[in-house]
Amino acid sequence: MAQNIPKDFIDNLLERANIVDIIGNYIKLEKKGNDYWSNCPFHSEKTSSFSVSENKQFYHCFGCGAHGNSIGFIMEHTNKTFPEAIEALANTLGVEIPRDKETNKLYETQKIIHNCLKDSQKIFTDQLKVSNQAIAYLKNRNIKGETAKVFNLGYSEDSFQSLKVKLNKNYSESNLLDAGLIAKKNNNSYDKFRGRIMFPINDHNGKIIAFGGRILVENKERTEAKYMNSPETKLFSKKKILYNLHLAKQEKISKDYMFIVEGYMDVIALYQAGIKNVVATLGTAVTKENLTQCFKYTREIICCFDGDNAGEKAAWQGVENIMPVIKDGDVISFVFLPKDNDPDNIVEKGGRELWDQQIRNKISIEEFIYRRFSKEFDLSTAAGKTQYLKRINSLLNNLSAKILKNMLLVSLNEKIGSKYDETKDNSSPKIKQKKYKTTSPLQKAILILLHHPNISVDEKLIRDNHLKDNIGIKIIKSILELTKKNKNMNIGRIIENFREDENIYSSLNKISMMPIPKYDFPDKEFHAYIYLVIKNLLKDKLDEIDPSNLEKTAELNREIREIDKKSKNF
Repeated sequence: MAQNIPKDFIDNLLERANIVDIIGNYIKLEKKGNDYWSNCPFHSEKTSSFSVSENKQFYHCFGCGAHGNSIGFIMEHTNKTFPEAIEALANTLGVEIPRDKETNKLYETQKIIHNCLKDSQKIFTDQLKVSNQAIAYLKNRNIKGETAKVFNLGYSEDSFQSLKVKLNKNYSESNLLDAGLIAKKNNNSYDKFRGRIMFPINDHNGKIIAFGGRILVENKERTEAKYMNSPETKLFSKKKILYNLHLAKQEKISKDYMFIVEGYMDVIALYQAGIKNVVATLGTAVTKENLTQCFKYTREIICCFDGDNAGEKAAWQGVENIMPVIKDGDVISFVFLPKDNDPDNIVEKGGRELWDQQIRNKISIEEFIYRRFSKEFDLSTAAGKTQYLKRINSLLNNLSAKILKNMLLVSLNEKIGSKYDETKDNSSPKIKQKKYKTTSPLQKAILILLHHPNISVDEKLIRDNHLKDNIGIKIIKSILELTKKNKNMNIGRIIENFREDENIYSSLNKISMMPIPKYDFPDKEFHAYIYLVIKNLLKDKLDEIDPSNLEKTAELNREIREIDKKSKNF
């Protein structure tokens, strides 16, 4: 029964649960601004009035007044009792409810680990304050005192028993082993972290779950890892955690994009330089769990790696891991920094300005895939192109984002001048896609702009008075505004920008599915279609006027001839 479940367990359950994820398991949520929205599941409505606040961990319907936390939602939506809702929530999080002796023991162990880590953090931060050597190291790395305080940096004394002795009063040796703070060899236990700058590792809610440590003085006589993380514990799995996510997700800009880097110091240096929407992996490649976590808080992930073979290998693992988790509208980009440079070096040399300069060199996922495979195969031969296409199909096989998958197939085929249609190959997974045909020159112009967003456009022509009320031209103007702000805009991102306008979003989706010829000069084709739109509008006007109105007829015919003359340039 509920009364047998410890209250602090229920509190901990709500702390661990992300209400967006929990409610998202039952209904589809759409992020608008800082919150998530949906049609209310508790009453009939045509417009979304059901709001879910991630910051507040609370839902509220502005229509019927329903509100509550994760447990309350499960109770109302599934008609469960309070204890049943707690059980459902615990099952979702993979947590056992402490009812019997065994599960009570597990919960108590997790609680002790957390308390042990909190007490250790206090010890480490106090030790940093009195260690001239550790302070000098941080100053040498240009880390300010206030920055060290934000990240709760600490110092572990270069002693085999220091931490153990200080914690012995409140914790047993078994507790310290469970927390990953000590290690044991030949029946002798010793502090795991010694002589290191300590980096507390928090979960997405800011709860400390582990430590990372950077060796302060390298000793040539004994081989030690420069960086070390806590071992896997009942609270911590390094492949599931991103360093600094609890702070990065609070930044307003994070909803637009978030950086993933490779180390603690990179995060801290960037944060200090004012770049706070940044997280780091914990000594692993970018995992599926990392990517899934990031996309809960952002639309674009920018992976920043060293420009060497190891950096490219790590980035490629990110590409392979993202295939099952990326959704239409999500964006992943890659930045490869100059050789022997990491984010820490970049901001040290040139601050935010130099960092932003590097980020402008980011490449899209399709460009990275093309670069990778074009090195592997001889694309000047049919056999090489065939191998390339097979690798593309194999890589994208696990990609569930239908629009993105289609766009990548088209783009990666076009890069080698291939007319190959993967849907006609019975040996490969087929993409079932409704075929649309362009029915107007305006649709063809929009299609060209979607596929070639960086073409040079005569904006004076777009502002022609005959086009001022044309809906299609307004869409073109909106697309041009997007591409002005971001030169790396692509078709998937362009369409996503119109998601909130159902009519435009639907139209662009249909246009994007239309076949597009391989134009040698897409900009000329684009302008030719716009001139044709104007010409057709003038002809329509000509058909509508009274033929006896000779003055108006002559004027329209003159305008049509001028348009014809101008269009011949294209």
